[in-house]
Amino acid sequence: MKKQFVKILSLCVLGATTVFVSCDKNNDDEKPEVKSEKRVYILNEGSWNGNNSTLDVYYPDGENTYQSKIFAAANGQGLGDTGQDLIAYGNRIYVSVWGSNYLAKLDTKGKIVEKHEFTAEEGQPRYLAAKDGFIYVSTYGGKVMKFDTTTIATSIGSVEVGTHPEEICINGNSLYAAIAGDSHVAYDSTLAVVDLAAFSLKEKITVALDPTIVLSVGENLYVIHYDTVTWTQEIMEVNPTSKAVKKFDEGAKLATDGINLYYVKSFTDYTDYPNTKTVTSFVKKGSDASPFDLTSTPELSASAVYLFEIDPDNGDFYIGTTDYKTNGVIYRFGSDGKFITKFETSGISPNHAAFVK
Repeated sequence: MKKQFVKILSLCVLGATTVFVSCDKNNDDEKPEVKSEKRVYILNEGSWNGNNSTLDVYYPDGENTYQSKIFAAANGQGLGDTGQDLIAYGNRIYVSVWGSNYLAKLDTKGKIVEKHEFTAEEGQPRYLAAKDGFIYVSTYGGKVMKFDTTTIATSIGSVEVGTHPEEICINGNSLYAAIAGDSHVAYDSTLAVVDLAAFSLKEKITVALDPTIVLSVGENLYVIHYDTVTWTQEIMEVNPTSKAVKKFDEGAKLATDGINLYYVKSFTDYTDYPNTKTVTSFVKKGSDASPFDLTSTPELSASAVYLFEIDPDNGDFYIGTTDYKTNGVIYRFGSDGKFITKFETSGISPNHAAFVK
């Protein structure tokens, strides 16, 4: 769930983007399951306090089949309130559920293998990252918490990073957390830098007021913050070595194929609310000069984009739209930007995808 009290536009996302990471060490206690074909897991955030988050799976190969609400089918209960983030790591799926206050490790059928329920002191879970057999979670307790994938029942450490950390990403041996602050008290404007080896706060980099999304692309970081004066979302480019920060462009979502930066530019006019008007476009920046064309689906230019992900295996784009009231729609494009298919999800506001081969 995005911060309800100020922002109407979609602000957060690893990312911005789903973090897909190959497992550096597979130390899960269960043997890997046999995966018959590629799967794309779709997390539907649901409505705030609606207790209606859902998890679906899409099979992009073969007949392009889609299974709705696999978590409910596997566990005999709903996912809960406000599904926040989703990543694939090793042979497991990890999901944080903000409103229902837990982190779950799932098998590929969506069944809970293990669960961690956060205490009031730990704070509600937000975003996820993974490296070297560990899962990292930002929480509204002002922390980044660390879990060993062999068991997530209890954390193995935490670092105080600042008020309301949002998205986190890993670049080299450091973890970066966007520290948004509290609109009721004071916004923050920093990235917290956590040394992963020592698992301690190394420093803070001042970027811009109210940062929420952070993505690592090559040597640089890209941070989205919300400008409360212009009511726009801006992308800041950050060099984590020199600490140089500059405005890059306006943008609402970020994604990378590992080489290029892709982002969504989106603006919604609320002057005639509830008759809103959204204008959306997609931009590619990088050394790869291959085409990037989404004009075959003109309805996207008037849609609010809530999910923007790139399949790390083949470069396909997945774009999820929302009206915050009805089930979302996923658009799939090839790596050349050409439209492949679209389908409806089982819930409101699809916000993250995780890819399992």
